Amino acid sequence: MRLIVDLAPSDPGEGLARDEALFESVCGGGESLVRLWVNDRAIVIGRSQHIASEVDLDAARAEGVKVLRRISGGGAVYHYPGNLNVSVVVESGAAVGNVSDVFSRFGGMIRDGLGTLGLDADLRGHRILVSNRKLGGGAQARRGRGVLFHSTLLVLPVDVPMERFLLAHRWGYRTGGVASHPEETVTLTEALGRPIGVDEAANAVREGFARDCALELDWLSEDEAARARVLVEAKYGRARWNASR
Repeated sequence: MRLIVDLAPSDPGEGLARDEALFESVCGGGESLVRLWVNDRAIVIGRSQHIASEVDLDAARAEGVKVLRRISGGGAVYHYPGNLNVSVVVESGAAVGNVSDVFSRFGGMIRDGLGTLGLDADLRGHRILVSNRKLGGGAQARRGRGVLFHSTLLVLPVDVPMERFLLAHRWGYRTGGVASHPEETVTLTEALGRPIGVDEAANAVREGFARDCALELDWLSEDEAARARVLVEAKYGRARWNASR
């Protein structure tokens, strides 16, 4: 299984485009993979969400925070450099199972990896919880021969209040699409009671996967990188996709 690690905060469009390019690669018969990565500041909404119902677009614009739409379902999230993204792309089939099985399998690997830090976390559906507070959430997409699972983990304290950008955190929230379901959150730094960097969190997650999968450090192929650049230009860099609902 390929392991791709890129912890330098990247342009949010590039971050999402690389996920999709790798997803396409596995769908085309490529090797399964785990990717650990970090985005610059951005609001990322789910595939079927209504952008104006989820995001204070004026506030995002004023602070130069990009708003993008991902290809998986679920609710709106705020990405920032203290947030670790974990993406897993595998072939679909009986060994992978249904939607719940995917959340249980790969979410469980993340939880077990965090356990090496001394963290006692629970996995409930697509959420990783510590003392009933949300540390991370997952989403997935299925296409042809492939399954994409990705999760966010809050590592460092959030740099702005969530309600500054995410309307679901404000009183009177209503949506014209798939709803977000905000919960009380906790970061790894808070849960462990000590400073922890994204690199240490990534190493712990890697260890969780390594217990079940043979991992080989790798990077995007030339074709995958070229495809990601095309997706940035034609999709994630354009309102036609990001503001399509």
